[in-house]
Order: sequence, then C-alpha cells, then structure tokens
Amino acid sequence: MKDICKILKELIKSWPVVSRIARYNNDQAYRQNYLGDFWHFADPALQIGIMILMFAVRNGGGNGNPHATGLSGYIAWIALGMVTYFFMQSAMQKSAKSIQSQINMLSRMKFSLSAIPMTEIITELRRYFVMLGMAFFTILFMDVRPSIYWIQFFYYFFAMIIFLYALSLVTSTITVLVPDFYNAYVAVLRVGMWVSGVIISVDSPSFPTVLSNALKLNPLYYIIEGFRETLLENPIWFWNNVTENLIFWGIVIILLVIGSHIHMRFRNRFMDFI
Repeated sequence: MKDICKILKELIKSWPVVSRIARYNNDQAYRQNYLGDFWHFADPALQIGIMILMFAVRNGGGNGNPHATGLSGYIAWIALGMVTYFFMQSAMQKSAKSIQSQINMLSRMKFSLSAIPMTEIITELRRYFVMLGMAFFTILFMDVRPSIYWIQFFYYFFAMIIFLYALSLVTSTITVLVPDFYNAYVAVLRVGMWVSGVIISVDSPSFPTVLSNALKLNPLYYIIEGFRETLLENPIWFWNNVTENLIFWGIVIILLVIGSHIHMRFRNRFMDFI
C-alpha cells in the first residue's frame, strides 16, 4: 500500500505536465499532413464502420444476441462496444511502450516516471471522445432515448481509466525489463476484441455456460458491458452487479499492488535496462 500511495501522489503532482504532454502529442501527431487531425480519426472510424457493416447486416436480425433488438439495436450495441474497445486497445499498447520510448526525454525533466504511462492514456482521449460522440449519435438515431441511468457513464469512465493506468504500470515496467513481452502483449490484444463481447455477446446461446462465465471475468468485458447497460436498452444500475464489481475492482487492486511494487523496485535501473 505504501508504493500505491506514493505512485498516486506522484501522479496527482505530475497531472499538469501530463496534460501538457498529451496536448503536445496530439498536436504533433499529424502536424505535417494537410488534413491534420482528420487522420487521427479516419482510421478507427473506417475500421468501426466496416465492422458494423459486416457484422450488423449478418447478425442484426438474428436471435443470438439477447441484448440487442433487430438491426438498429445491434448497430448501436456494436458501435458503442467497438469505440470503447478501440480506445482501450490503443491506450494499452501505447502505455505499455511509454516508459521505454520516452524515458530518455522525460528523464531530463522534473517528471515522475510513474506518470509516463498516463500521458499516453490521456493522449488517446481526444480521439475517444470524438468517436464516442459518433456512437452517441448512432444511439440516438436508433431511437434510444436518454435516461437517468446515463449519469453512471462517469462511473464506468472512471473505472476504465483506473484499470488502464493500473495495467499500464505492470506492462510498461515489464516491457523495459523483458522487451519480448511487448510483442506477445500486442498479439494478445489483437484477439481481445473477440473475447471481450465486442462483436458477439458472450451471453449468446451458442456459447457454453462455462466459457461464457469465464469470458465475463475479463475486465474489458466489464467496462464495455457497463457502458452498454448504461446507455442502451434495459439499463441497470452498476451497484446491482455485486459479484462483477467485486471481481473487477479486485483485479484493479491486484494490478495496482503488483504494478506499483515492480515499478518502484526497478525504476532507478530503467536506464540501465534500456
């Protein structure tokens, strides 16, 4: 717990610098291109659009998804899931590589190394909010009306950011210590969309019960399904999912404990490993 408290204090103290670095990263990403920020959103928008077209037309009218009614309901369901997953996937990949790629520059500044992974997560937020706005438009267009349940969006957003940071403390440290880890990690993330309920509901009758229950332990599933339960049909309050909440926050705490410990133990030797 001592390491966790120190890490969180460093993050809070470094927050103004984290925000400035995130803005700088966004400004520099496509500075040389004529269309600028357009390319920041074009790639995920194209991928999401193609996925929706492919899977919504095929599965939207079926009965395999108990959470989406008809084609319009499935489009809203898959759009929200894909926007959320694409953000988390990109943030997880970049934050895992963040210390290894930025330590040479940031070590010359008065900047806590524990805050470096958060800069990549915050950098991805601008694209996420634009894509989320498109998903919201899709949801409203599909005749889903706002409700009081929408206020718990902020709970799931907070849970998502805390999970990403806790995970990044572990992955960014291991990437420095064992460079081959990053390649394996990226490979796992490529299949993450298929086991997180993004495309096909894990409650589908085609899934065996044992497999369905196992997939629901995935923290990505908890967040994605939480957003769907908040914004789409048949919403429920998050505190009604007692077991799911305990499992998710238990995983987050374990990641924070492990990540804080190994980060504090090895960070004075990061330059030697790199």
